[in-house]
Amino acid sequence: MKFKSIALIGIGYWGKIHLKYLRKIKKVSINKIYFNKNKKVLKEKQLKKFNFTHKLKDILNDRSIKFVDIVTPIKTHADLAIKFLKSGKRVLVEKPLLMSQKQEKKISKLNSNLGNLTVSYPYLFSKSLNFVQKILKEKKIGKLRYIEMNIQQCGRFMQYGVNHLLGPHAISVLSIFYDINKIEFKLHKVIKKNNKCETSVILCFFKNKLISTINLSLNYTDISSKKVFVFYCDNGTVICDLNNSKKTVISYYYKRVIKKNYVIAKKFHLKSNFFDEKNNMRYVLESFLNKKKSLNNFKLTKKINFFLKNGK
Repeated sequence: MKFKSIALIGIGYWGKIHLKYLRKIKKVSINKIYFNKNKKVLKEKQLKKFNFTHKLKDILNDRSIKFVDIVTPIKTHADLAIKFLKSGKRVLVEKPLLMSQKQEKKISKLNSNLGNLTVSYPYLFSKSLNFVQKILKEKKIGKLRYIEMNIQQCGRFMQYGVNHLLGPHAISVLSIFYDINKIEFKLHKVIKKNNKCETSVILCFFKNKLISTINLSLNYTDISSKKVFVFYCDNGTVICDLNNSKKTVISYYYKRVIKKNYVIAKKFHLKSNFFDEKNNMRYVLESFLNKKKSLNNFKLTKKINFFLKNGK
């Protein structure tokens, strides 16, 4: 049985989540884990059996390692990705990849190496959101007119700001339904502390007159995060709640009934569906490891960087 050899770059909060899913994937060998000399990590019981290194060259120069998964602090993503791409590795990197136009230009110059680059956008693998796309394509509830998006949580990693943390998720969701190169973004920073935006509202204007509002927040007070998307059409509505334990997609059709001088909208339930949304990160990793070529989403990444320039 031939195993695919991968190195995990970073073993912090998100690094441990990636490690959990990597361990569930068949025919994958976690060759090395890079860490930043934090010896506390080495003492953690569940990590003792892994091979650790604090020297990047141990991974860069190891020809047996074909894949690397970068899960380090945001500011290091681009530089590490460039190093590993130049060494011929297939690279998966956590979002956001880019923090500046300078970084974008550097990576763009790699040309042929870009085929080995994948940025992690788990929402693209959401079965619920992709099912909503199918419902909308059927047009049984008319033309899509407005998308209301809510991605909110109680603020881990607030030092980066909400737009860098949650903005890439939101833009990636829009890319499922529309060509994001044809969208105009207007960002409104609602709550800003210590020079970082904690809550924001983004208005999106599409060339086909579709409109979307995106509500992002690190000030959401509920224990669980909020991931709710509502799609308003001419004759119905689709609600997608990724945290709902019973129904992640609910669609309604409504009929307008004229009575004398007023109109009543009668609501009819069309479909309710449940999709498990807990393994999207695993699907990202499996796609990265199993395809002959990486899922090159650098165009999406550049559009997200364009948005982030105004979203610090």
